[in-house]
Amino acid sequence: MKLPIEDRLREIYEELPRSERLLADIIIDFPGDLATHSISELVERANTSNAAATRLIKRLGYKDFREIRKQARDAKAEGSPRYLNTFDHHSGDFQSEIKQHVDCEMQNLLRSFESLNEDTVREITGCIEKARNIWVIGYGNSYMPAMYLRQQLVQLRPGVEILPRPGQAIEKDLSGLTEGDLLVVVGFRRRKEVIYKLMKYAQEVGAGVLYVTDQSEDKTSGLANWTLRCVVRSTSLFDSYIAAFSLLNYICASVSDRLGRAASDRLSKAERLRDVFRCPD
Repeated sequence: MKLPIEDRLREIYEELPRSERLLADIIIDFPGDLATHSISELVERANTSNAAATRLIKRLGYKDFREIRKQARDAKAEGSPRYLNTFDHHSGDFQSEIKQHVDCEMQNLLRSFESLNEDTVREITGCIEKARNIWVIGYGNSYMPAMYLRQQLVQLRPGVEILPRPGQAIEKDLSGLTEGDLLVVVGFRRRKEVIYKLMKYAQEVGAGVLYVTDQSEDKTSGLANWTLRCVVRSTSLFDSYIAAFSLLNYICASVSDRLGRAASDRLSKAERLRDVFRCPD
């Protein structure tokens, strides 16, 4: 497996002639542009020559630019933060950058909800209502929306757990997973391979599986009863989870509507307990 392109460039940077170093600077600062720009565009931006670019590509050990582009696109698809940052984001115009950011967030929301199916939502909310226990799992950045989902659902019904717990082995907790339960896996890039084993195990024991992921996931066949995809594209090096939180919020609101009086009674009880445990001023 080849080193990331920008890491390889840093290794040989001092050996490079100025004509190649100009292009190396662009790649090191904005490696994500390798996936979206032609070599001619990068050469023009670096103010160097095509001949210098050809020499640099060979020096790095690649056959041609297409091989570099494929490696960059693979890294970008996996969610490598360095490959999500692009030159175009840094326009220097504050208002333009804000508009670009907001427009991107709005498109993420629209595209995520456009793919939502009414029958699918009805099936998911029905399973959430009737499941014996609900196990919500998220690793890394996926832990935040997973925790959000758990915090909303626990206000509506009992038996909702978040995994993995700090300092605990997940297999000990999931030993209680059984038929009639629901496993919710939140798996945004970069995903841990263990989530696929967890979903397969859940199906083996007869539990329902809901998978919340992004558009780059291609390993969904046979893994889950339902798959919800959220668009996480961003104008910066960080993925955006606005659409994910909004979609999960909508699912929880739909569950609340479905539960009706039962959800209202549970929320009322929680509010009374809040008053009981409130610290005096």
